[in-house]
Amino acid sequence: MLDPGEFERVKTEIGRCDIRNRGKAMNRSREARANICENCYARLVRERNGQEGVR
Repeated sequence: MLDPGEFERVKTEIGRCDIRNRGKAMNRSREARANICENCYARLVRERNGQEGVR
């Protein structure tokens, strides 16, 4: 599972989202070697918060 804490927001064009292959990738994780869009990043944060009991 991807950790949202490993991602950093970028300002340059880095291609499409690696998860859905749709939308512009705006977040990059060098450690996971993944680029994801804002929607996928938000979903990762929601899933992690749900696991930790944060609403």
